[in-house]
Amino acid sequence: MKIQPTTRFSALLAVGLFLLPAFPAQADAVDYSCMSYRVWGKSHMSDQYKSYDIVVQNQCPGDVYWAMCIERMDPDTHKVVETHKPTGYVQEGKKARVNLNMRKHPDPARFRNRFQEFYVDIGYAIDGAANPACMAAQCESRKADLRKKISTHEIAWEKAERALAAQIKEACPDTGWDTVASKECEENLRAASQEEMEQFAAHDLELREQIAAIDPDMCRVHSGDLTEED
Repeated sequence: MKIQPTTRFSALLAVGLFLLPAFPAQADAVDYSCMSYRVWGKSHMSDQYKSYDIVVQNQCPGDVYWAMCIERMDPDTHKVVETHKPTGYVQEGKKARVNLNMRKHPDPARFRNRFQEFYVDIGYAIDGAANPACMAAQCESRKADLRKKISTHEIAWEKAERALAAQIKEACPDTGWDTVASKECEENLRAASQEEMEQFAAHDLELREQIAAIDPDMCRVHSGDLTEED
């Protein structure tokens, strides 16, 4: 069965379920360590979306209900723009799958254009009352300072790249007569600034690693990859 709600981001939310009829409620104290899930990024990437599967696996001695809280984040503000709450139950030894398509930033000219990010949490139950946690707002409040640092760093990085492009345009004009010399001129200027640009990239990676290290069990964010244009 597939569910395809219409959203302002035209996102596809497809739920593949392996379901059996419900069964009576059991004891409250249940160990759900036999339940697991993974988020898989698919290799195919379209111009507009990157696809992910959230796969729930049941290795418990019986059927289990599940419910997800999937929070889709704006790539600029990092605020929740959509919340999806798919539910179902999965047979012992089987899997359930939720598919998400994360849209790229709508501005193609934006520096280091990225796909949307999302948070996901899954709750389990044996009586049909699974309650996942929606953690995006709480987690993003803990990441706010680092998000600002990344934004400030990207502005400086973009300024440096624009300055280099302007320098190349001025110093290495392409007249159409001597393209070899123009190309060599550009390569020399880029080589001279390579160390600086590599430092920008390294610091960006360092800041993103610091964000990823904030409570990775509860506050892990998925997607956010660079788009193909980059």
